[in-house]
Amino acid sequence: MSSRARTLRVVLAGDSTVAPYVATAYPMCGWGAHLGAALTARVVASAPDVGPVHVVDLAKNGASTQSHREDGLWAGVLDAAGPGDVVVIQFGHNDPKHELLDPWGGYTAALDRMVAEVRALGALPVLCTPVARRHYADGALLHTHGEYPAAVIALAERRDVPLLDLNARTRELIESLGEEPSRRLFTQLPAGASVLYPDGIEDNTHFTVDGAITVAEIVAAQLTPIVLRALAARGLAPDGSRFRDGAIQPR
Repeated sequence: MSSRARTLRVVLAGDSTVAPYVATAYPMCGWGAHLGAALTARVVASAPDVGPVHVVDLAKNGASTQSHREDGLWAGVLDAAGPGDVVVIQFGHNDPKHELLDPWGGYTAALDRMVAEVRALGALPVLCTPVARRHYADGALLHTHGEYPAAVIALAERRDVPLLDLNARTRELIESLGEEPSRRLFTQLPAGASVLYPDGIEDNTHFTVDGAITVAEIVAAQLTPIVLRALAARGLAPDGSRFRDGAIQPR
């Protein structure tokens, strides 16, 4: 990384539920697109002298732990992150499609390698369980990720990595709203409601903008203490004397 003055970064690696979307997909949106605003508001509320937290979203639609690396996106994560930065990792929606990425085998091994590479940079890895899908049967919200969330939790404990249990938190969100009201979080439109989806769409995996903002707030609430500790480790919190206008100032 360059020695130039730079902001604290939170770099995201993940799949479509995290990824930014082009305008032609509206209202479909990943939570990563709204994390910067949500996280900065919370961090500044706790440490008023701290500047904005910059989020770099390198998640991609359809990505698994394997394809994210093969497509060069993971190399981009390692290039974007530097000492003291935070790298948030959420996979698990697409890994079950690949036989070699079973939860306790290739998937765990791939995440473990990511954790080691982030730590080698002097950055802080944060593992996330995959966000829940809105799949109901007989009035009950189904568990659709099998043992993948448990595998993430086990790895986080074994490697002493901060964990965001987004699967549990988003399940709580969906269930608190209820089966029908929770539809607003996901991309569901009747035929003719949007020129982008002329035949309509009923998607129980991908968020709307409203859903993405709601989930980003959940992520920010859990991530804020981790970011504040990262700032403190760099001497930037609690007083924030070297963090002005979003850039580190020389002593």
